[in-house]
Amino acid sequence: MATNSLKHLQIERLNPLEIDKAIHQKSLVFIPLGAIEWHGLHLPIGLDSLTSHGICLQVAHKSGGLVMPPFYYGMSGSIWHHPYTILIEEELVFLKIIKTTLVRLEASGVQKVVIFTGHFSLKQLQALDTLKQDWLIIRKSLDLSIFSISDCPTVEMEADHGAIFETSVLAEIHPELVKLQNLPSKEIFPSNDPNGNSKGDHRRDPDNVLFGIFGDDPRNYKKQRAEIIIRKIIDWLVQSV
Repeated sequence: MATNSLKHLQIERLNPLEIDKAIHQKSLVFIPLGAIEWHGLHLPIGLDSLTSHGICLQVAHKSGGLVMPPFYYGMSGSIWHHPYTILIEEELVFLKIIKTTLVRLEASGVQKVVIFTGHFSLKQLQALDTLKQDWLIIRKSLDLSIFSISDCPTVEMEADHGAIFETSVLAEIHPELVKLQNLPSKEIFPSNDPNGNSKGDHRRDPDNVLFGIFGDDPRNYKKQRAEIIIRKIIDWLVQSV
């Protein structure tokens, strides 16, 4: 189902009576996390949040619940210096915002929250693990689950950064935002990966044809394969929650 047809699941668009009705039917709220960072010339800088939000909407459509607005500020990673990349360095700042959200949702009577992150830098995943442990100590009634798009066990493609995986996922959610034509022709400018390593430091060179893209060449995108990937991620998350 198209994301633009799921506006009734976006909590920020609802009034209190509409929220109360939805929460009464299923007391579940999704919090999509992402980041603002370079993903290559062919993808938007908000990709991680756009994908996590789109997936959460699809899962809420199948399982019930509502979806918070996507959080666009993620923890830093190895590409913090790339253009148009704005990442949070302090874990305390990152977690404070999320903990405040959890506390307020709990005070409003929400029984379960699922955090789903489309940004999976090591710092972000470590921070979310800390959050999970902290919440087990301080929680009263709200049950918390945390998942990363990189954790789906049924997808036979490694999660990457701006490469074939992330390109495929976004293409199934917001196809209008994927502009592979911005990249040079792969026939004229093929990827040149020493020892076949598509995630090496050579991709940090601004002169590299796939600068800032870590993973297999996104120009090999195939819609049929993308459809399988997104379906498996959605099914996995539905079953998990």
